[in-house]
Amino acid sequence: CCSPDRPTQGNLPLKFMGEDQYQESREEQNGPDDGAPSAAPSILRRVLSLPAIISVALAALFLVFVITRFDVDLGSTWDRVKGANPWYLVLAFVVHYSTFIFRGIRWRLLLQNVAAPGASVPGVLYCSQLVLLGWFANSVSWLRLGDAYRAYLYRDEQNGSFSRTIGTILAERSLDTVLVALLMIAAVPFLLNRGDSITWIALGLVVSLVVGLAVILVAMTWARGLLLRRMPPWLALRYERLHQGTMGSFQRIPMVTVWGLMGWAAEIARMLLVVGALGFDIGLALVVFLTLANSLLTLVPTPGGVGAVESGVGGLAVRLSSLSATSAAALVLVDRAITYVSVIIFGAALFVFRQTLWRPETMGAGAGNE
Repeated sequence: CCSPDRPTQGNLPLKFMGEDQYQESREEQNGPDDGAPSAAPSILRRVLSLPAIISVALAALFLVFVITRFDVDLGSTWDRVKGANPWYLVLAFVVHYSTFIFRGIRWRLLLQNVAAPGASVPGVLYCSQLVLLGWFANSVSWLRLGDAYRAYLYRDEQNGSFSRTIGTILAERSLDTVLVALLMIAAVPFLLNRGDSITWIALGLVVSLVVGLAVILVAMTWARGLLLRRMPPWLALRYERLHQGTMGSFQRIPMVTVWGLMGWAAEIARMLLVVGALGFDIGLALVVFLTLANSLLTLVPTPGGVGAVESGVGGLAVRLSSLSATSAAALVLVDRAITYVSVIIFGAALFVFRQTLWRPETMGAGAGNE
């Protein structure tokens, strides 16, 4: 096995590496790793590039097609929007942005779970900012680059491991999927009297996601040793850190779950306030179902799920309630103004502020590494 003077990288024996690779690994332990020094700027250039802007425009054109396809009366829709209770809308806006605080607290807990003993982790405000910037990147780019952008920012600003940070985000997504499934299971029985199979289809999709994630996590654990032996050393090192970040995050689960539930409760409350602002009465179970469907549809790799969210949530609202297509369009328009348009505006403002007026102080070398 390894000699006493040859340490290991996590649980990956460095005997698999040559001297040059071993020295490079030692350098990585004392500073930023994963060999992507300019990755954050390159991701941001993709996010804010002309093709990305064109993509948003194309997605908007698709949305116009969807609206005309469902024969929505735009004049009546706008009248309903103008007649909404402004105080409810302000409260819905505030509640929506509280989700970033809750998610920032949860992500900070996950980062603490995988941090080296004695290493400091940034505060809640910093973590919440990166969550918002990740949502902003998802809103203006295809293929959901926001999670990668969040990890790159953390790596560049905190000298952390990109692979390990991605692992915490994978764990975060896994926990969210379980919570969505549980909330969906709680809501679906109250919707069965609507006589529509779409609720079962949505529930089946969520359960399939949970099963799929469980299989991935089990495979990551079961096949870890085999993969590390078969991978090139540079890839094995990064996979080991991804594994550490993912599996190491599953600590203090009760506290992590509480903050996750608070985030989802805030999202449900936002939708409930939007429904109340428009004067609709569709029941709490359907509000929960539409909120969860909204989140699932954002997984479609268009910018912010544009097209899929609007047609999906609007169609579900019409099929599962007494709302007309015009009323459903008003609901979607107001909710997306809060959850999509405002995220682009405030996310862009936060990005410009961080780039021009304030830059987070970078932690010392080795922070966040082994």
